[in-house]
Amino acid sequence: MVVKSKFSWEKVQKPFFVMAPMAGITDSPFRRVVKKCGADIVFSEMIAAEAVYYKSKKTLDLMKFYEEERPIIIQLFGNDLEKMAYSAKYIEKNIKPDGIDINMGCPAKKVVSGGRGSALLQDFDIALKVAKAVRKATKLPLSVKMRLGWDEFNIHKFVQDLEKVGVDAITVHARTKKQGFKGEPDWKAIGEIKKLVSIPVIGNGSVKNAKDSKEILKVSKCDGVMVGRRALGNPWIFKSMKSSCQGTVPWHAQDYKPSWEETVEIALWHLEMNVKEFGDRKGMLEMRKHYGWYFKNFDGAKELRKKLVQTENIKEVKSILKKQAA
Repeated sequence: MVVKSKFSWEKVQKPFFVMAPMAGITDSPFRRVVKKCGADIVFSEMIAAEAVYYKSKKTLDLMKFYEEERPIIIQLFGNDLEKMAYSAKYIEKNIKPDGIDINMGCPAKKVVSGGRGSALLQDFDIALKVAKAVRKATKLPLSVKMRLGWDEFNIHKFVQDLEKVGVDAITVHARTKKQGFKGEPDWKAIGEIKKLVSIPVIGNGSVKNAKDSKEILKVSKCDGVMVGRRALGNPWIFKSMKSSCQGTVPWHAQDYKPSWEETVEIALWHLEMNVKEFGDRKGMLEMRKHYGWYFKNFDGAKELRKKLVQTENIKEVKSILKKQAA
Protein backbone atom coordinates (compact mmCIF):
# COMPACT_ATOMS: atom_id res chain seq x y z
CA MET A 1 0.00 0.00 0.00
CA VAL A 2 1.36 3.40 -0.99
CA VAL A 3 1.17 5.99 1.77
CA LYS A 4 0.24 9.41 0.50
CA SER A 5 2.79 12.10 1.14
CA LYS A 6 1.81 14.52 3.91
CA PHE A 7 3.31 17.59 2.34
CA SER A 8 3.38 20.99 3.99
CA TRP A 9 4.92 24.16 2.58
CA GLU A 10 5.72 25.29 6.09
CA LYS A 11 7.68 22.13 6.95
CA VAL A 12 9.86 21.91 3.83
CA GLN A 13 13.53 22.27 4.72
CA LYS A 14 14.70 25.72 3.70
CA PRO A 15 16.03 26.83 1.36
CA PHE A 16 14.28 24.53 -1.09
CA PHE A 17 14.56 24.41 -4.87
CA VAL A 18 11.60 24.07 -7.20
CA MET A 19 11.08 23.19 -10.87
CA ALA A 20 8.68 25.73 -12.35
CA PRO A 21 5.56 24.71 -14.26
CA MET A 22 6.26 24.98 -17.98
CA ALA A 23 3.69 24.25 -20.69
CA GLY A 24 4.87 21.50 -23.01
CA ILE A 25 7.92 20.80 -20.85
CA THR A 26 7.20 19.66 -17.29
CA ASP A 27 5.61 16.33 -18.13
CA SER A 28 6.22 13.26 -15.99
CA PRO A 29 9.50 12.08 -17.61
CA PHE A 30 11.03 15.55 -17.31
CA ARG A 31 9.86 15.89 -13.72
CA ARG A 32 11.54 12.58 -12.86
CA VAL A 33 14.76 13.80 -14.46
CA VAL A 34 14.91 16.99 -12.39
CA LYS A 35 13.93 15.14 -9.22
CA LYS A 36 16.86 12.77 -9.76
CA CYS A 37 19.10 15.78 -10.26
CA GLY A 38 18.11 17.50 -7.03
CA ALA A 39 14.80 19.36 -7.41
CA ASP A 40 12.95 19.32 -4.09
CA ILE A 41 9.49 20.04 -5.49
CA VAL A 42 8.07 19.81 -9.01
CA PHE A 43 5.03 21.38 -10.65
CA SER A 44 2.82 19.97 -13.38
CA GLU A 45 2.26 21.79 -16.62
CA MET A 46 -0.48 24.42 -16.43
CA ILE A 47 -3.85 22.67 -16.20
CA ALA A 48 -6.97 24.43 -17.49
CA ALA A 49 -9.77 24.23 -14.93
CA GLU A 50 -12.30 24.26 -17.73
CA ALA A 51 -10.69 21.18 -19.28
CA VAL A 52 -10.84 19.33 -15.95
CA TYR A 53 -14.48 20.36 -15.56
CA TYR A 54 -15.36 18.83 -18.92
CA LYS A 55 -13.17 15.74 -18.31
CA SER A 56 -10.78 16.27 -21.20
CA LYS A 57 -8.80 13.02 -21.44
CA LYS A 58 -5.71 14.86 -22.67
CA THR A 59 -5.82 17.15 -19.63
CA LEU A 60 -6.51 14.35 -17.17
CA ASP A 61 -3.53 12.47 -18.62
CA LEU A 62 -1.32 15.54 -18.09
CA MET A 63 -1.88 15.25 -14.35
CA LYS A 64 -0.72 11.64 -13.99
CA PHE A 65 2.44 11.16 -11.98
CA TYR A 66 4.61 8.56 -10.25
CA GLU A 67 5.34 8.34 -6.54
CA GLU A 68 9.00 9.26 -7.08
CA GLU A 69 7.86 12.66 -8.34
CA ARG A 70 6.51 13.67 -4.94
CA PRO A 71 6.13 16.27 -3.69
CA ILE A 72 4.28 17.34 -6.83
CA ILE A 73 2.01 20.35 -7.17
CA ILE A 74 -0.76 20.53 -9.78
CA GLN A 75 -1.06 24.04 -11.19
CA LEU A 76 -4.52 25.24 -12.21
CA PHE A 77 -5.40 28.25 -14.30
CA GLY A 78 -8.80 29.81 -14.85
CA ASN A 79 -11.13 32.51 -13.56
CA ASP A 80 -14.49 30.76 -13.37
CA LEU A 81 -15.18 30.19 -9.67
CA GLU A 82 -17.35 27.11 -10.15
CA LYS A 83 -14.90 25.40 -12.52
CA MET A 84 -11.87 26.26 -10.38
CA ALA A 85 -13.56 24.87 -7.26
CA TYR A 86 -14.77 21.76 -9.06
CA SER A 87 -11.29 21.13 -10.48
CA ALA A 88 -9.66 21.46 -7.07
CA LYS A 89 -12.10 18.93 -5.58
CA TYR A 90 -11.62 16.56 -8.49
CA ILE A 91 -7.84 16.76 -8.28
CA GLU A 92 -7.78 16.15 -4.53
CA LYS A 93 -10.07 13.12 -4.80
CA ASN A 94 -8.82 11.52 -8.00
CA ILE A 95 -5.26 12.71 -8.69
CA LYS A 96 -4.05 13.02 -5.10
CA PRO A 97 -1.05 15.36 -5.57
CA ASP A 98 0.74 17.06 -2.69
CA GLY A 99 -0.73 20.48 -3.37
CA ILE A 100 -2.57 22.75 -5.77
CA ASP A 101 -1.24 25.99 -7.20
CA ILE A 102 -3.22 28.80 -8.86
CA ASN A 103 -1.53 30.45 -11.81
CA MET A 104 -1.78 34.24 -11.61
CA GLY A 105 1.46 34.90 -13.42
CA CYS A 106 1.41 33.49 -16.94
CA PRO A 107 1.77 36.36 -19.45
CA ALA A 108 0.96 34.28 -22.56
CA LYS A 109 -1.54 36.02 -24.82
CA LYS A 110 -3.88 33.04 -25.17
CA VAL A 111 -4.06 32.69 -21.39
CA VAL A 112 -4.37 36.40 -20.58
CA SER A 113 -6.97 37.04 -23.29
CA GLY A 114 -9.39 34.81 -21.40
CA GLY A 115 -8.91 36.77 -18.18
CA ARG A 116 -6.70 34.08 -16.70
CA GLY A 117 -3.08 33.87 -15.57
CA SER A 118 -1.53 37.28 -14.97
CA ALA A 119 -4.76 38.94 -16.18
CA LEU A 120 -6.10 38.27 -12.69
CA LEU A 121 -3.63 40.87 -11.40
CA GLN A 122 -5.73 43.53 -13.11
CA ASP A 123 -8.55 42.95 -10.64
CA PHE A 124 -7.49 41.80 -7.20
CA ASP A 125 -11.10 41.36 -6.06
CA ILE A 126 -11.72 38.72 -8.72
CA ALA A 127 -8.32 37.13 -8.08
CA LEU A 128 -9.11 36.87 -4.37
CA LYS A 129 -12.49 35.29 -5.11
CA VAL A 130 -10.72 32.67 -7.22
CA ALA A 131 -8.34 31.91 -4.35
CA LYS A 132 -11.22 31.72 -1.87
CA ALA A 133 -13.18 29.34 -4.09
CA VAL A 134 -10.25 26.97 -4.44
CA ARG A 135 -9.35 27.23 -0.75
CA LYS A 136 -12.90 26.32 0.24
CA ALA A 137 -12.95 23.39 -2.19
CA THR A 138 -9.82 21.55 -1.06
CA LYS A 139 -7.84 20.69 2.04
CA LEU A 140 -4.64 20.24 0.05
CA PRO A 141 -1.85 22.79 0.56
CA LEU A 142 -2.65 25.77 -1.66
CA SER A 143 -0.16 28.11 -3.28
CA VAL A 144 -0.36 30.95 -5.78
CA LYS A 145 2.19 31.88 -8.44
CA MET A 146 2.13 35.51 -9.53
CA ARG A 147 4.13 38.46 -10.80
CA LEU A 148 4.84 41.80 -9.15
CA GLY A 149 1.73 43.19 -10.79
CA TRP A 150 0.20 43.87 -14.20
CA ASP A 151 2.16 46.97 -15.18
CA GLU A 152 3.54 48.11 -11.81
CA PHE A 153 4.65 46.61 -8.50
CA ASN A 154 1.40 46.74 -6.55
CA ILE A 155 0.69 43.33 -5.01
CA HIS A 156 1.55 44.36 -1.44
CA LYS A 157 -1.98 44.22 0.02
CA PHE A 158 -3.01 41.39 -2.27
CA VAL A 159 -0.45 38.94 -0.88
CA GLN A 160 -1.61 39.76 2.65
CA ASP A 161 -5.20 39.10 1.61
CA LEU A 162 -4.19 35.77 0.11
CA GLU A 163 -2.60 34.76 3.40
CA LYS A 164 -5.77 35.73 5.26
CA VAL A 165 -7.96 33.47 3.10
CA GLY A 166 -5.69 30.50 3.76
CA VAL A 167 -3.14 30.37 0.94
CA ASP A 168 -0.15 28.42 2.27
CA ALA A 169 2.66 29.75 0.06
CA ILE A 170 3.27 32.18 -2.79
CA THR A 171 5.73 32.28 -5.66
CA VAL A 172 6.68 35.69 -6.97
CA HIS A 173 8.24 36.18 -10.40
CA ALA A 174 10.22 39.39 -10.01
CA ARG A 175 8.78 41.16 -13.07
CA THR A 176 5.41 42.60 -14.01
CA LYS A 177 3.21 41.16 -16.73
CA LYS A 178 4.08 44.15 -18.92
CA GLN A 179 7.79 43.26 -18.68
CA GLY A 180 7.19 39.66 -19.73
CA PHE A 181 10.62 38.02 -19.58
CA LYS A 182 12.55 41.15 -20.52
CA GLY A 183 14.57 43.48 -18.34
CA GLU A 184 16.28 42.81 -15.02
CA PRO A 185 14.19 41.03 -12.38
CA ASP A 186 13.64 42.96 -9.16
CA TRP A 187 14.65 40.45 -6.52
CA LYS A 188 14.53 43.14 -3.82
CA ALA A 189 10.79 43.46 -4.50
CA ILE A 190 10.40 39.82 -3.49
CA GLY A 191 12.07 40.80 -0.22
CA GLU A 192 9.42 43.47 0.32
CA ILE A 193 6.72 40.84 -0.14
CA LYS A 194 8.50 38.46 2.23
CA LYS A 195 8.29 41.05 5.00
CA LEU A 196 4.52 41.35 4.58
CA VAL A 197 3.55 37.70 5.06
CA SER A 198 4.45 34.83 7.36
CA ILE A 199 3.82 32.06 4.81
CA PRO A 200 6.70 30.73 2.66
CA VAL A 201 7.68 32.91 -0.30
CA ILE A 202 9.40 31.40 -3.33
CA GLY A 203 11.57 33.63 -5.49
CA ASN A 204 11.50 33.31 -9.27
CA GLY A 205 12.82 35.20 -12.28
CA SER A 206 16.05 34.75 -14.27
CA VAL A 207 17.82 32.52 -11.77
CA LYS A 208 20.53 31.33 -14.15
CA ASN A 209 22.95 29.44 -11.91
CA ALA A 210 23.98 28.58 -8.36
CA LYS A 211 25.46 32.03 -7.84
CA ASP A 212 22.11 33.62 -8.73
CA SER A 213 20.24 31.28 -6.40
CA LYS A 214 22.50 32.30 -3.54
CA GLU A 215 22.04 35.97 -4.42
CA ILE A 216 18.24 35.87 -4.63
CA LEU A 217 18.10 34.13 -1.26
CA LYS A 218 20.41 36.76 0.23
CA VAL A 219 18.66 39.77 -1.30
CA SER A 220 15.06 38.70 -0.75
CA LYS A 221 15.30 36.35 2.26
CA CYS A 222 12.85 34.13 0.38
CA ASP A 223 12.30 30.55 1.52
CA GLY A 224 12.85 28.79 -1.78
CA VAL A 225 13.96 29.34 -5.35
CA MET A 226 12.00 28.36 -8.47
CA VAL A 227 13.89 27.67 -11.70
CA GLY A 228 12.36 27.53 -15.16
CA ARG A 229 14.14 27.83 -18.50
CA ARG A 230 17.64 27.40 -17.04
CA ALA A 231 16.86 23.80 -16.10
CA LEU A 232 16.29 22.87 -19.75
CA GLY A 233 19.17 20.62 -20.73
CA ASN A 234 20.71 21.35 -17.33
CA PRO A 235 18.75 19.50 -14.63
CA TRP A 236 22.00 19.43 -12.63
CA ILE A 237 21.38 23.09 -11.79
CA PHE A 238 19.44 21.93 -8.75
CA LYS A 239 22.39 20.03 -7.30
CA SER A 240 24.64 22.98 -8.07
CA MET A 241 22.31 25.31 -6.17
CA LYS A 242 22.10 22.96 -3.22
CA SER A 243 25.86 22.65 -3.12
CA SER A 244 26.20 26.42 -3.05
CA CYS A 245 23.36 27.16 -0.62
CA GLN A 246 23.01 24.09 1.57
CA GLY A 247 26.21 22.11 1.22
CA THR A 248 24.10 18.94 0.94
CA VAL A 249 25.97 17.38 -2.00
CA PRO A 250 29.71 16.90 -2.53
CA TRP A 251 29.99 19.40 -5.39
CA HIS A 252 31.51 22.68 -4.37
CA ALA A 253 31.74 24.33 -7.75
CA GLN A 254 29.00 26.90 -8.14
CA ASP A 255 27.97 25.45 -11.49
CA TYR A 256 28.43 21.76 -12.02
CA LYS A 257 29.38 20.85 -15.57
CA PRO A 258 28.35 17.28 -16.43
CA SER A 259 30.61 15.15 -18.58
CA TRP A 260 29.60 13.86 -22.00
CA GLU A 261 28.96 10.44 -20.43
CA GLU A 262 26.69 11.87 -17.72
CA THR A 263 24.77 13.95 -20.24
CA VAL A 264 24.24 10.96 -22.54
CA GLU A 265 23.13 8.81 -19.59
CA ILE A 266 20.48 11.30 -18.49
CA ALA A 267 19.33 12.10 -22.04
CA LEU A 268 18.87 8.41 -22.87
CA TRP A 269 17.04 7.75 -19.60
CA HIS A 270 14.78 10.70 -20.40
CA LEU A 271 14.16 9.31 -23.89
CA GLU A 272 13.39 5.82 -22.59
CA MET A 273 10.86 7.23 -20.12
CA ASN A 274 9.29 9.27 -22.91
CA VAL A 275 8.82 6.24 -25.12
CA LYS A 276 7.44 4.16 -22.26
CA GLU A 277 5.09 6.95 -21.21
CA PHE A 278 3.84 8.19 -24.59
CA GLY A 279 4.57 5.37 -27.02
CA ASP A 280 7.25 5.10 -29.70
CA ARG A 281 6.17 7.86 -32.06
CA LYS A 282 5.06 10.52 -29.58
CA GLY A 283 7.87 9.66 -27.19
CA MET A 284 10.48 10.24 -29.90
CA LEU A 285 8.80 13.44 -31.10
CA GLU A 286 8.51 14.90 -27.60
CA MET A 287 12.22 14.33 -27.05
CA ARG A 288 13.33 16.32 -30.10
CA LYS A 289 13.17 19.70 -28.36
CA HIS A 290 15.36 18.40 -25.54
CA TYR A 291 18.32 17.30 -27.70
CA GLY A 292 19.42 20.86 -28.45
CA TRP A 293 19.27 21.73 -24.75
CA TYR A 294 21.16 18.67 -23.51
CA PHE A 295 24.04 18.87 -25.97
CA LYS A 296 24.35 22.61 -26.63
CA ASN A 297 27.64 22.97 -24.76
CA PHE A 298 29.46 20.20 -26.61
CA ASP A 299 31.43 20.43 -29.85
CA GLY A 300 29.35 19.76 -32.95
CA ALA A 301 26.09 20.31 -31.09
CA LYS A 302 24.24 21.80 -34.07
CA GLU A 303 25.03 18.92 -36.39
CA LEU A 304 24.35 16.40 -33.64
CA ARG A 305 20.89 17.80 -33.06
CA LYS A 306 20.13 17.64 -36.80
CA LYS A 307 20.92 13.93 -36.76
CA LEU A 308 19.03 13.17 -33.54
CA VAL A 309 15.77 14.84 -34.57
CA GLN A 310 15.61 12.53 -37.59
CA THR A 311 15.79 9.33 -35.56
CA GLU A 312 12.81 7.01 -35.30
CA ASN A 313 13.81 4.76 -32.41
CA ILE A 314 16.08 4.54 -29.37
CA LYS A 315 18.55 2.26 -31.14
CA GLU A 316 19.27 4.93 -33.75
CA VAL A 317 19.79 7.57 -31.06
CA LYS A 318 22.25 5.34 -29.18
CA SER A 319 24.17 4.65 -32.38
CA ILE A 320 24.55 8.35 -33.19
CA LEU A 321 25.67 9.23 -29.68
CA LYS A 322 28.18 6.37 -29.66
CA LYS A 323 29.70 7.58 -32.93
CA GLN A 324 29.78 11.16 -31.62
CA ALA A 325 31.77 10.05 -28.58
CA ALA A 326 34.31 8.12 -30.64
